[in-house]
Amino acid sequence: MRKVLLTLTLLLAAAAARAKEVLPFIENDYSKAIAHAKTSKLPLFVEAWAPW
Repeated sequence: MRKVLLTLTLLLAAAAARAKEVLPFIENDYSKAIAHAKTSKLPLFVEAWAPW
């Protein structure tokens, strides 16, 4: 099982290294992020956190 997980991890890392486009990180501009996601036809990932 460990060999399978290691192989999958290496394959995913290799695929990520070959990626031609890096997804942008848009900070504090939700409308810009929505517009970019729509024009690029990509899903939007929203990260939220609180220091409590």
